[in-house]
Amino acid sequence: MENILHTVLEVGLPAPVKILQITDVHLTQTDPRDPVEQQEHMDHRREVFRKEANYPPCTPNEYFEEAFALAEAEGAFPVVTGDVIDVHCIGNIEEFHRISDGKDFLFTPGSHEFAKFCRSPKEGDDYHGRYRVIRPSLEASFPHLNFTFDSRVIGGVNIITVDNSRDWFPEEVLIKLKAEAEKGLPMVLFMHDPLADHGLLRIREPHPVVRMPDEVYKISDQVLEFIDTCPLIKATFSGHWHGETVRSTPAGVPVYVTPGLFKGICRLIEIR
Repeated sequence: MENILHTVLEVGLPAPVKILQITDVHLTQTDPRDPVEQQEHMDHRREVFRKEANYPPCTPNEYFEEAFALAEAEGAFPVVTGDVIDVHCIGNIEEFHRISDGKDFLFTPGSHEFAKFCRSPKEGDDYHGRYRVIRPSLEASFPHLNFTFDSRVIGGVNIITVDNSRDWFPEEVLIKLKAEAEKGLPMVLFMHDPLADHGLLRIREPHPVVRMPDEVYKISDQVLEFIDTCPLIKATFSGHWHGETVRSTPAGVPVYVTPGLFKGICRLIEIR
């Protein structure tokens, strides 16, 4: 691993709990069964990440394997916050399986898990139609992972993953967050998009091709408000930006953004 970011959260636990956040792996594995156009696209994307991360020494595949080994060595529970695969294709899905099968971790998706190609949606694209087809297929391929919401109580702290992979929070997230708060335990949230992201905060208009009904965004705004005002939520961790940032919500909840694992970077969190 090129760099391990160390973060300490003080929440009053009787003994420390370690979490390893893994985000933005961006596997670019192809398979002969994938369409030729997609294989060529992966060749291009592989070079994009090679330049951004300055490979060698390692590939995203190797870093992903190394991250799970690091979690085991540190006694840290792994939480994976999306964009494990760069595009939805056979090669990437099988590589995700090869590296992660048999391992215990929480997962929340990013937008790349549902993309056939990495480009901005264009007028006439059936963005939502493809999403509605791909998501159930991917969830069926990984039935042990809950893509929308999951939680795990470890040593008295509630580790929670929430889906905001399309720049908004589903209604189910708000319902379940409120239910988790009833446990009365400190909560640490993991998601793909940072809470400071302009798209999530509606600072910019959603892309016209991917825009959802206003009611969807109103519910998402309620999730944002709940996260900001619930005293049990101690911090949020995300990825997506491919760089390290620490910010906070208006009420002061820390917002940690972790760079991509494709750069050989992950975050070791000690909760005390």
